Amino acid sequence: MEELVFIHCADIHLDARFTSTGLTDLKARQRRQELRDVFVRIIDEVIKQKAHMLFISGDLYEHEYTGKDTIDFVICQLNRIPNVKVFIAPGNHDPYTGNSYYSSMVWPANTHIFTGELERIAIPEYQLVVYGAGFGQKYQYDSMLDKSSILHDDFPVKILVVHGTLDGFALDCPYHPVSSREIIENSFTYAALGHIHKYSNFPNGMVYCGSPEPLGFDEPGEHGIIKGVISSEGIRTEFIKTNKRRCISVEIDITDIHSAEKLEEAMKKELHHYQEDLVRFVIDGRKSKDFALDEELLRLRLSESCFYIQIVNQTSPDYDIKELSNEQSLKGIFVRKLLEEIKNTHDRQQRDKLYRALYLGLDAMEDKELVL
Repeated sequence: MEELVFIHCADIHLDARFTSTGLTDLKARQRRQELRDVFVRIIDEVIKQKAHMLFISGDLYEHEYTGKDTIDFVICQLNRIPNVKVFIAPGNHDPYTGNSYYSSMVWPANTHIFTGELERIAIPEYQLVVYGAGFGQKYQYDSMLDKSSILHDDFPVKILVVHGTLDGFALDCPYHPVSSREIIENSFTYAALGHIHKYSNFPNGMVYCGSPEPLGFDEPGEHGIIKGVISSEGIRTEFIKTNKRRCISVEIDITDIHSAEKLEEAMKKELHHYQEDLVRFVIDGRKSKDFALDEELLRLRLSESCFYIQIVNQTSPDYDIKELSNEQSLKGIFVRKLLEEIKNTHDRQQRDKLYRALYLGLDAMEDKELVL
């Protein structure tokens, strides 16, 4: 059998709003352009790898926000690879509906777009068959594989292209629940999956390629696409990194930092590693009441150090425990009781728990005037 090469991508989300990241309008527009750029790089990779097939497993674009110019751009890119067979399985963000661009535009002759029913596309010259199904609306509560009996085929290789949730889903999962059992029982050689934005390679050829660019801080790490090679020995796959930027989360404990200058210095030290990335700083720990944390000023002063900064303030106020223990109040009684327990506790872990309980209790009473 002649070796066949495919590229598997998904979840590009062209024209995404980036609302969850809190990007400024300009930065959001820049990231939307970078999503176009990554699609160009994917087509470049198809050409570089001399791929025979391209699988796009859903959420290629945002149905609610995408304009015709974006679809013209996609079609222009697909026209660069006229000899490559392209298969698109629409997802929940780009469903195949009556008013979608999938149904209203003229797509290149090399491109097949799956609709709401499981379809079979045989490619005799490659000795394989591609099965696929696409969302016909925003939600898909039932597996589209359930509608078929066990699929028997004369071709040695069977590829599945779908967007959905593999295993571990709730009973009312709205995003096409698919079980690995269904895939195995139908003897699919490779399942090109979309929906999960993290690269995940499961047994029996079930693969989420992930999103080629991260869309939020809940998508850490490297992102990319899959190159697959089909031969008489089976399928071997390789992850190819495509992301221009990363979404990084950094925690900084402010307990021993007592000035804005020291905090800025600590943040700059971290940013040295992430100059091209989106960075979220989670500031936690105990902050002195005399330390005014000016988040807007920090973002301004550090704005040139990376692509984008988000600051999440999770600090708690620090307390003068000795002074509080002398108060004739419920708060004072609470502190004295906890300090006595801490004094009589020799187990370090238990002492740490008691200290946490002390501060949590003080936080709870912070806004209450509890006086005897």
